[in-house]
Amino acid sequence: MSIETFMHKYFVCQVYAKYFAHFNNLQIRSMKNNDNGLGEAFQSAELSDRIWLFFQKNSKMVLIITAIMVAIAVIFCFQKLWTNHEIANMERAYASLETKEDRTLFVKKYKKFMLAGAVSLLLGDDYLKNLEYESARSAYKNAGSILKHHLLFPRAVISQAMVEYRLNNVAGAEKLLNSVIYNRKIDGVFRGNAAYALANMLKNERKSEQLDSLLQDVSNINLSPEFVDVIHKISEEN
Repeated sequence: MSIETFMHKYFVCQVYAKYFAHFNNLQIRSMKNNDNGLGEAFQSAELSDRIWLFFQKNSKMVLIITAIMVAIAVIFCFQKLWTNHEIANMERAYASLETKEDRTLFVKKYKKFMLAGAVSLLLGDDYLKNLEYESARSAYKNAGSILKHHLLFPRAVISQAMVEYRLNNVAGAEKLLNSVIYNRKIDGVFRGNAAYALANMLKNERKSEQLDSLLQDVSNINLSPEFVDVIHKISEEN
């Protein structure tokens, strides 16, 4: 051991010895105080000693708070790791999708992820092409519930409305389309598409009064001029 190392360790030992001797004197003085033995010592102590005395007096509370913070940190880290693990599994599962059954199972398993909503939309499209309206309705409805706060949400609602109409649920279809048309939070392109679909529907059902009312409304809800013009033409043809 070099002389420098020896002197350094000796100096550190001296500092700790003085600190603990000082703290021991504080403890002896504090025992004479009526406030749990800490009042007088706390008043006369230096900052580092005050911190130590505070910890002594509130040790249980400090330990409880520390334990809670550690537990929260552990839970957060575990959730993040688990979520990353789920996302990795989901990406592998998505890459291997081939059949409708694969997509159905994928949506059920990963329904808390937006990707499952997009897959459910595609699943609904497949069912619709094959004229499987009941299955298409279920897929679109499921997509809407998953994508409720996503840009594709109105796409699911409009698609479901079209299926409802083909299932002769005209009132249900109108309600779904109106929920898109009059929702100012939804992108104007989707609102315009919904208005166009509803206009055609009302024309086919010979609901002239409702079609005229829709025409007045679309002129006041800031839709794209192209959609307004098309709906005007539909109204004129009626």
